[in-house]
This record gives sequence, C-alpha cells and structure tokens, in this order.
Amino acid sequence: MLIPGIVSVTYRPLTPSELLSAARNARLSAIEWGGDIHVPHGDIARAVHVGGMTRGAGLCPISYGTYYKAGSYGRDYPSVFDKMLRTAEMLGTSNLRLWAGSANSEDTTEEQRTQLTNELRHCARMAKGYGKTVSFEYHSGTLTNNAASAARLMEDLGADNASLYWQPNQFLSHDENCAALLRLVPYISHVHVFAWESSARLPLAAHADRWRAYISILKTVPRDRAMLLEFTPHDDPAELAAESETLRSLL
Repeated sequence: MLIPGIVSVTYRPLTPSELLSAARNARLSAIEWGGDIHVPHGDIARAVHVGGMTRGAGLCPISYGTYYKAGSYGRDYPSVFDKMLRTAEMLGTSNLRLWAGSANSEDTTEEQRTQLTNELRHCARMAKGYGKTVSFEYHSGTLTNNAASAARLMEDLGADNASLYWQPNQFLSHDENCAALLRLVPYISHVHVFAWESSARLPLAAHADRWRAYISILKTVPRDRAMLLEFTPHDDPAELAAESETLRSLL
C-alpha cells in the first residue's frame, strides 16, 4: 500500500499542532517528524506529546527525520544516535531517516567509505535493538547520491532493517530517474514527493505523468510505503490541500 503523507520540515514555521491540523484537513495519513525543529533530539517530553497528538489526529508518525550525518560525530556517534533512537521510541515511530555521510560518493575514498559503512552498520544494529528500522535518504552530498553507490551501500551493509528513501533528482532527466528507481526499488521504504526542475519548484500536478511512472515502478515490488510531500511551490500551507489532492489522485 502507498500511503499519502508529509514531511514536517515542509513547513518548519508551523507548530506541531498547526501542522497536524493542516495535514488532517488535507486528508493525509502519515507524517515524518523532523528532529531539527519539531521534535528535537533528546526532548523526550516533546516526543511523547507530539506522538500522542499525531495518533490523536488520526495520522501515523511514520518516521523520524533525524538528519544524522554519518562521519560527523567521531567516536561519540553511538551516544549521539542513541539519543535519536530514544526520541524516536517516545515519538512512537518505527523508522529513522539518516544521511549516509556528507560528501558525494565520487568524492569519498575507499577508506572513508569503509569507515562510513561500518558506522552505519553499527547504527542499524543499535536500531534493531530498539525494534527500529533505518532508512538512508537518497540525496546529493552523501554516499547515496546515485543509484550505483546507493545499491552498493545496501549490499555492503547487509542489514535486514536498513532501507533507502527515494526522490527524483531534479537535475536529471525523467528517463534517468526512472532507471535509478528501477535499480533501487527492492531497497526502498519511503519516498519524498515533489516536482522540481533544477531549482524551480512546481505544483505536483505539473509532474503528474512522471509520478505515475514512478508509482508504477514502485508497485513492481509491493510493500507499505509512505509517499511524503516534502516541498510545496512557495512553502505556503495554503497550497497543501491542492498538493495532497494531486498526490491522493495519483495513488
């Protein structure tokens, strides 16, 4: 099943209560809470409160966007990540989104790649101890900046509780994005949904045909996935209802 939802950082200025109201009115079913503003790492009381509000509003707290960047914390990374895991536990979500480093794969040496992979494998093991899964954002500036490197990371990790997010690369052609998705679809948990062309943000309806193709590919490997709106054209909550309507019609 593909579940319509939203990433909370789409509207950073909104409070959790305001964001939940907007998401519910837009008939969305899931939300990924960000650890940078809405549910800060280690703020257990906030996590409990936001998790309870989310379920009370009829939405699933599908994931915790930690913005954990592998390789950024030195030997302290286990304690940093454990704080995020404890926060996710209190939020009531089963998945944490991480970044696989802070440099493109082509700018990463084999030694650095091995260190990052070992760290992320340890994070996956820590998450498993909490009964959680981890997902790595498919994003530039990380080891998952392209399909080949992302697939290699998943193979090298060998962790059954690790997966990838996916999103189209706005600087590639539609055919290139389809090819990447075809290669990665066995690994993909959730998807960030938006319509960009280079740096121009468009209404989702402008890329409806592209998203129909992406959704068809996702359905070749059936699993429950959240399709999370990540951007609206002008960062305006008033746009959410129309964006949600487009997304739900596509699904």
